[in-house]
Amino acid sequence: MSKQPTGRSVKATAMPNLEQQFSPQQLASAIRAKRTKMKLSLEMVADALSISKPTLIRIEKADTNVKLSTLLQVMEYLGLTFAVVSDDIEHSANEGYADDEWF
Repeated sequence: MSKQPTGRSVKATAMPNLEQQFSPQQLASAIRAKRTKMKLSLEMVADALSISKPTLIRIEKADTNVKLSTLLQVMEYLGLTFAVVSDDIEHSANEGYADDEWF
């Protein structure tokens, strides 16, 4: 007799269009889409990262009052990355430094 999983199954959500202008809502949608595609429940991710389920829910609802370190921890766990890109091409060309440098 096989043991049935308890709780509800995770339903995958669609990844947002990442070609659009960045917004907190877009990032939240991408995080939710990645988590659900991986069939991970909120509880599973929260337990694995030792964060609260309400914090993870706030991240997936684009709450901007969540610590950046927690957001980055969730992204890393899910295998998501993002890049900081400057729209100020003229500035970086004139100053003599590359866009990928941190100051």
